[in-house]
Amino acid sequence: MEKVKKQSLKRSFMEAVAMTMLIVSLCSVLTVFCCYRFQKHVLPDSNEVWLTQQTTAPDGTVTEAKLRYVLDSPPRPFGQLVADVQEHNENQGQTSYMIERIESSYSMLSSKAKTAYRASQICMVLLPLLFAVIGITLCAWWFYHKVLEPPVTALMDATAHIQGLDLNFRINFDGQDELSQLCTAFEKMRQTLYENNRQMWSMLEERRALQASVAHDLRNPIAIMSGYVEYLQENNRSQTLTEEKLEKALSNLGITAERMSRYTDTMRDLGAIEETEVHRREVNLPDFLQHMADSLSILLQNTKVRFSCDLDVPKGRAVFDGELLYRVLENLISNALRFAEHQIELAFYLEHGTLSATVTDDGPGFSDKLLKKKTALFYTEDTSGKHLGLGLAVSRVLCQKHGGSIELSNHPPHGACVKATIAIKRYPF
Repeated sequence: MEKVKKQSLKRSFMEAVAMTMLIVSLCSVLTVFCCYRFQKHVLPDSNEVWLTQQTTAPDGTVTEAKLRYVLDSPPRPFGQLVADVQEHNENQGQTSYMIERIESSYSMLSSKAKTAYRASQICMVLLPLLFAVIGITLCAWWFYHKVLEPPVTALMDATAHIQGLDLNFRINFDGQDELSQLCTAFEKMRQTLYENNRQMWSMLEERRALQASVAHDLRNPIAIMSGYVEYLQENNRSQTLTEEKLEKALSNLGITAERMSRYTDTMRDLGAIEETEVHRREVNLPDFLQHMADSLSILLQNTKVRFSCDLDVPKGRAVFDGELLYRVLENLISNALRFAEHQIELAFYLEHGTLSATVTDDGPGFSDKLLKKKTALFYTEDTSGKHLGLGLAVSRVLCQKHGGSIELSNHPPHGACVKATIAIKRYPF
């Protein structure tokens, strides 16, 4: 699996700053170069000179003529310099020549040229500073709005949802920097809180169902005990209480009291099971399930009931608590063995990220009354009080702790079917 290259905030910031500095430097260099070229254009060239020809006529009249010449240019002939007022004749008198360098100073410029020159000097200093300020501002704006603002906004919205006790949302933010990782961690925390709240709500519902089941199941033995007490009181007042009646009433009261004691012990045992922790580990499918089925078949070793297993599970790796699943299936097969006539079938299959196991027998099946008891804690049709349905109750609690459930149904044409599901994580080979 190819690793995703992480882009840290520090690296993103350094890249943004480096790009900004490059752009600002290019703009500044271009500005300074343009201003320098403009100044060179405004100031006279220091390589230019004036060639002055001074001619003195015989009558003492002095005339001058000037020619502009560039020293570093290719050599060219001067020709003859003639003043505008001078007439060309052979008797010009004495002629002298003089070379004068042109002054290239700021003081030689006109007022408009001086203003333009000063403006170019100011631009050479201020424009790079202005480019730097604008570059830093745009870099900060871009880095905040493109890198910092999206994850910060997502985290603030998520915090507002959590403060409002609303966990039904998702944080969808893709990225590889630290803030993106923080968003991912925040989403995992939200999922954990959501799952914990869901489990807590499920536990509260279980407690309500438990209270209702306790109140319902204790009503019958309490009513029986109250009835026998009234029976004894009436017979005692009417002087019709015989030894036989007293012995029968006391015997039934003892049986009822024993049933209530067994019920309270069962409640205590079930409370201890609810404290059981789930220990997940990685196993190979379907080999692990086949080994589990072989171990469960020992329960039917000394019986006439046949046992079969159907494994509709592809090969792969899965993470779940195998010991917990074994306890669930052990309870379900033990219950099925009480009602099965000839056959018990165990089937495994995967569906929607859960591992399902069904235990089917060929007994009389569940009654419609029992199938309608969706919220009952104990599943039992034994009126003698010897079997309170603890196996199914324990299995349901263990499956719920593993993110699953227990479902009861009848398998046509006859026979009971119990489906146990647990949540797993599966990885193909």
